[in-house]
Amino acid sequence: MLSRVFILLSLAVVSVMAQTKGTGNLFDFVPELGACGFVNNSQQLVASVSRVVFENFKGATANPNDNPICKHKLLVKSGKKNVTAAIVDYYVNNKTSVDVGLSPVGFNQLSKPGQGIVQNVTWSII
Repeated sequence: MLSRVFILLSLAVVSVMAQTKGTGNLFDFVPELGACGFVNNSQQLVASVSRVVFENFKGATANPNDNPICKHKLLVKSGKKNVTAAIVDYYVNNKTSVDVGLSPVGFNQLSKPGQGIVQNVTWSII
């Protein structure tokens, strides 16, 4: 019985550990006032991660402006191309936590003209 409890607790801990890398889809987002407390625009190279990744990042607090993830960058790779951008915001999506967003300046470096989503990008928080 005790071993079952330990296994369940171990699984629970693993499920809420901070995700710092993944493979998902890249979307174009228009930054404004982000969760990190910065006002950004489409001309700046900035990134958005999922709310799950943002809130479970090591050291996260109830105040998103104080989240240590805000001092990190997101490295996004697609094929032989890559972009590094400051993490300034999170998006809310109940389906997945592995997608990431880049402002138009970054998104356009990895996408073809008119492409709305870039599939199967790899990303890591650096």
